[in-house]
Amino acid sequence: MRSRLKQFGLILLAQVACVATGLWLQHRYVLSAVSDMTVAAAWTNLADSGCALTSSLIGQGGDTNALAGQSLDHLRELIGSTEFARTQAAILVDSDWRVLACNAGSERSGSCPSVAETVAWQTAAEDAPRIRNGVPGRVTFGDNEYVGIAFAVEDGAGKVVVHRSAEEAEQLSASVGAALPLAGLLAGVWTCAMLGITIYLITSRQHEQIESERSESDANSLRHIQTLVRTRDAVIFGLAKLADSRDPETGDHLERIAVYSSTLASALRAHPKYASTLTPTFVRLIGISSALHDIGKVGIADSILLKPGRLTPEERKQMQLHTLIGGECLRQIEYRLGQSNFLQMAREIALAHHERWDGKGYPNGLAGQGIPLSARIVSIADVYDALSSKRVYKEPIPHGECVDIIRAGAGTQFDAELVEIWLKISDQFRDLAQRYRPRDAAGEAQDQDAETRMREEEMSPA
Repeated sequence: MRSRLKQFGLILLAQVACVATGLWLQHRYVLSAVSDMTVAAAWTNLADSGCALTSSLIGQGGDTNALAGQSLDHLRELIGSTEFARTQAAILVDSDWRVLACNAGSERSGSCPSVAETVAWQTAAEDAPRIRNGVPGRVTFGDNEYVGIAFAVEDGAGKVVVHRSAEEAEQLSASVGAALPLAGLLAGVWTCAMLGITIYLITSRQHEQIESERSESDANSLRHIQTLVRTRDAVIFGLAKLADSRDPETGDHLERIAVYSSTLASALRAHPKYASTLTPTFVRLIGISSALHDIGKVGIADSILLKPGRLTPEERKQMQLHTLIGGECLRQIEYRLGQSNFLQMAREIALAHHERWDGKGYPNGLAGQGIPLSARIVSIADVYDALSSKRVYKEPIPHGECVDIIRAGAGTQFDAELVEIWLKISDQFRDLAQRYRPRDAAGEAQDQDAETRMREEEMSPA
């Protein structure tokens, strides 16, 4: 929601900036256009006044072309001595723009320059209105500027300039300009409000659509991931079962190892020392990875793996190689698939679940904290399962005796801290062992396996 409001605010701010810039440019354009239009209107009115001036001066029916044939002396006398144009100011100048005569008309005081004064004339730009027989421009005398039209007289020897104060145009522009800010403000507020509402509706719709698509995509991704995880777990467990099929061990051994390992890992989460390490992901992964702890058995000869009696020292060495074979197999899979948490954990377990806390285990003689935590957990689970399971050569060892044996191994074969926590939940292992008891059709014990024999021998002082 905060991200949506931030995005909406940034878009609205950009729109307000664009609107403000547009209104400012409009304000400048309107002022310029009003000023130009006012001056153009003034020139048009002055052209009409020029016709009226001609009628007043020489009675030529308002034709300003008739001024061209009049002499300067005649016009000076007329402008200076008669009351011919009370509605319009006029100046008679020679070719050097020196004033020969003037009439203020109805203009304010000071609109008539002194005789012999030189006035400044500036012809209007090319885009100014075309005036018949006259040239529009601006005339300046005194401290003021006037809009005017110059009509040539005596074949160009002089000019009659009718003029009007430029302040009229400026006042009109000022009056229009004074109203523009308020009009612009109202237009800006209205435009920004409408833009804000429109932007909000559009962005809200877009966000809803995006959220809907994202939710659908997340749901599809989650379903896809769940499918992949289930497929992965099924393949892993099938692979483990395939390896285990060469070793006709008791019933649901892999299921029990997985659930024993997960149960002990969950109990360890309450211990302050392991709180940060044993995450829910770790607990879930160890349940899957532990199923591959004996995958290296596929590389052991049947004559050793299925031998009914005690193994010779040389056969024991060959049997111990299943940890290296399993670790290397999983390392090669991890190399091809890329780094994977569950493959890394499975490799650690396969390689180190026969290591001992005192360093007398195999294959690498690791000791203490040098043994991966996952392997230390599975080691306890594997031993408990070997002791508590029924074999052709023995009955299952009672739960109480299993507890005593594992307690005795604390600090030598097992991590003492893990054993201490295991002892608190050992009753859960007993219940799990009953739930996952063997389910062969005859109800009789299955054949012994070499590794189980080795596990029991490891627990024996001999």
